[in-house]
Amino acid sequence: MSAPAVAVAGGPSREAVRMWALIRLAALPAIYLGERLVAHPSPRSDPFGPLLAAATVYALLTLALAYWPRAPQLPARLLALLDVAFLWALTYTSGGPYSQLRYAFFLLPIGAALLLRPALTAAASLAVVVAYLAIALLYPTEDAADFELTQALYLVWMGIVAVLLARVLARRSDEVQRLSADRGRLVAQALDAEDRERRRLAGALHDDAVQNLLAARHELAGGGDLAFVQHGLDRTIAQLRDAVFDLYPAALDHAGLAAALEAVAEHAGRRAGFDWQVEVDEQAAGAYDQLLFSLARELIINVAKHANAAHVTVRVRQMPAELQLEVADDGRGLDPARLRRAPLDGHIGLASATERVEALDGVLEIASEPGQGTLVRVRIPHPS
Repeated sequence: MSAPAVAVAGGPSREAVRMWALIRLAALPAIYLGERLVAHPSPRSDPFGPLLAAATVYALLTLALAYWPRAPQLPARLLALLDVAFLWALTYTSGGPYSQLRYAFFLLPIGAALLLRPALTAAASLAVVVAYLAIALLYPTEDAADFELTQALYLVWMGIVAVLLARVLARRSDEVQRLSADRGRLVAQALDAEDRERRRLAGALHDDAVQNLLAARHELAGGGDLAFVQHGLDRTIAQLRDAVFDLYPAALDHAGLAAALEAVAEHAGRRAGFDWQVEVDEQAAGAYDQLLFSLARELIINVAKHANAAHVTVRVRQMPAELQLEVADDGRGLDPARLRRAPLDGHIGLASATERVEALDGVLEIASEPGQGTLVRVRIPHPS
């Protein structure tokens, strides 16, 4: 019999319970044929038939419960206890330590490792060793001590392997759950940030551009000063250009990556008051222009908003095995604790950038100390 499936972070999933119910039922013909077709000592084989019948009823019942949508799930530990108990009894009555069912004892620790946390896997492995040793001690055999000891040592070794495997799988599962939670939070925060940005843009257009146009129309209707109207229209054009640039600068499509980065740096530098320098290797442009531009713009905007820098340098370089984007400033630097809290506080720029880079098997590195400036380096492998 097989141990039941248990979700790593909690109880057994419905799918796992169904899988193990099928495995439990499929094991019964092999158990029957192993007892009937393979010669073995049989001083205590009389109860085997009734035990196998009881195991069949148990397997059919658990299968029905697993596939009945409204059926309550049986506790995982109860199922595991029943599986080990039936396996012990069937092994004891079909040859004891020489039974063909002894091989199932080696499978139980691995099944536990795939389905249980390390502590429960260790407990299950210990129970398997104790169960086999109990059979060896209670079954009447002669000159079998070496064989039984060897089997027990192999079970101990298998248990150690299973615990180590369970530990690796548990860590991976925890990491997957953490990443899933982080990505879910990032998606929610990204939608919220998008909504805030739309509100900001709508407010800016309404409070500035629309008001300027209304004032110009009022002046024209009243025969007012044309110079005032022209000044209002010029301001409106500048405001609309800034809004369009914030959405997507046309330089990336028409002039390439270097020109687009220069436009972003110049625009942000004019607002925040810093000097800037942009260096782009000619051979680095092309493959990931959109991504590199998006990342660089996000980093430059962060500098403009938070760094209080006097100079910013942007570099895109072609390396032998990767593309590198560097954005360096001489501003106030980043507090590591504040950086870790940023996604929780709704600041998802760097977290979102990291997600996009890691999706391409790349790395985003941050080197910063308070008062010493910040260097953000993005490394992306060349596309195959």
